[in-house]
Amino acid sequence: MGGVSAGGRLDVVVSARAEIVAVTRCGLEQVRARIAAGLEPVGVRELPVTEALGGTLAVALRAATPLPRVDTAAMDGYAVAGPGPWWRVHEQVGYAGRPCSVVLAPGEAVRIATGAATPLGTTATLRDEHIVTTVVSGKPVVLRAPDAPVRDDTRRQGENWSTGTQLAPAGTRVSAALVSAALSAEAETVTVRGPLRADVVMTGDEIRAVGPLGPGETRDSLGPVLPEFLRCCDIASTGLWHLADERDLLRSWLALKSHADLVVMVGATGRGAADHLRTLLAELGARIVVDRVAIRPGGSTLVAQLPDGRVLLGLPGNPLAAVAALLAVGPAVIDALTLRTPGPTMWGRLSDAGVMAGDATRIVPVQQQTGGVWRSTGPAHTPHLAGLIGCQALAVLPPGTGRGTLVELLPLPR
Repeated sequence: MGGVSAGGRLDVVVSARAEIVAVTRCGLEQVRARIAAGLEPVGVRELPVTEALGGTLAVALRAATPLPRVDTAAMDGYAVAGPGPWWRVHEQVGYAGRPCSVVLAPGEAVRIATGAATPLGTTATLRDEHIVTTVVSGKPVVLRAPDAPVRDDTRRQGENWSTGTQLAPAGTRVSAALVSAALSAEAETVTVRGPLRADVVMTGDEIRAVGPLGPGETRDSLGPVLPEFLRCCDIASTGLWHLADERDLLRSWLALKSHADLVVMVGATGRGAADHLRTLLAELGARIVVDRVAIRPGGSTLVAQLPDGRVLLGLPGNPLAAVAALLAVGPAVIDALTLRTPGPTMWGRLSDAGVMAGDATRIVPVQQQTGGVWRSTGPAHTPHLAGLIGCQALAVLPPGTGRGTLVELLPLPR
């Protein structure tokens, strides 16, 4: 998600440790800027390009070879030398991926297939629909058709790029297109930050993952699908853990060594009697970057950097609040950790929003309608994700949002 403000208001707390030393009310643009300035990026590593998907280039991607590597035929037809007509020589056909031993002299032609390297001496490639063939003195002759344009269907060496051409600058997300381009350019490895990995923790005595529910228990309806939402932010899940609301247990878990870059914790982020996270972060010497954001749902979200360098992204316990907070803040965390150049923000115009009262920015599920406008699906219920069924995005609605307002959209996984 790009760093463009949707006009929302958030409470941001920045401190050297877990103690609160300053409180500033600001919009999403400022929150994302604080995250960018407040988090230490992860280290750089070299990976096979096929393993780097979802990471961020730390060094520009450059072509290791020209493309095409040699002159090749762009169409099925004939490779010819000099002005026509051309005597057809050799019965063999030049096929892609096979060596060609033919050397053409002026006035000669040879059959060639798309993608095949052109023989030495070739001055042009003529596609089949632009030529006619005949026989003169018992020999096959190739002629340009009377109504055919004069054109050359040869793909010249380096036509797409030459050796050393920059294909993508540092800070670019490693997408499927970038991986494909790197393979085409014979760039077998890339220098990247990421892809990022996260240990996912679901907290709460009342949350049950398997087995029948007991009195007061609720099913874990977020943990099994949370990796899908994390993938939207280019975060891979290393595993899912369920922890009870026990202070010592949570402290021990946070102190464990891990090869992950992040801890994504759902629950324990509030200030209730069973919420110990903030106290534990202070004891561990964590550095709070963002504390309590003024969004609904998702107000108890926090971002902190642990002493071992891992980033903790604390999400509210209710499923919809957790998803809203993740999609609103998570991409900024990834941009900061990988020094990624933020992508463009997605915007949409609302067809039906009432004016939002209060100081909090609201995040609501929306569906795109015919013609491109967006419509909210009604009040958002946080205990479940049923309100996301059939929706393509979450809309960020700052105070004063009304019908026809252009608002930021947070795309949902399809």
